[in-house]
Amino acid sequence: MSKSTGDNLGGISVRIFRVANRLKKKLGVRPLWAEKEPGYIDPKAVTEGEALIRERCKKCPEAIAHFLEKLTTAWSVMRDMPESPERQALSREIFTLSHEIKDIGALCGYDLASYFAESLRDYIEQTELNLQAQRVIIQAHIDALTVVSRQGLKTDGGDAAEELKHMVKIAIEKYR
Repeated sequence: MSKSTGDNLGGISVRIFRVANRLKKKLGVRPLWAEKEPGYIDPKAVTEGEALIRERCKKCPEAIAHFLEKLTTAWSVMRDMPESPERQALSREIFTLSHEIKDIGALCGYDLASYFAESLRDYIEQTELNLQAQRVIIQAHIDALTVVSRQGLKTDGGDAAEELKHMVKIAIEKYR
């Protein structure tokens, strides 16, 4: 939509274009001219977002297994490697993969996978223990995630969950 100002300044015509900002609409940002209440989010956008999440969650077990496979591969390379820039790069990769597992697990109700992935992510980020401690603690997390993935455990309650948590806790406490 354009609007022409009726003024001509020395033969120059000025036009004002009002372009719709579709990105803001998709994000749910209310334009200044809208007469909706503050914080308004288009219900259609909410419905579309929920449908997208439901669709993504249908493939959650496969996604967790995929990220876990990549994490296990990175760990098998990193496990016996001495301190080096390559080991640090692999550590960052393990951090990212565990973060991905945590996010998708939390989003889709796989609380136990999310729990162990978050624990591993935090351990990788915050701890600089000796290599032997890393071998035991990281392996314990990966073992727990593998059991959770293979058995399809979702919640962080129950005997199996408590046993896995206890196993990881023992590994962590042994090397603190």
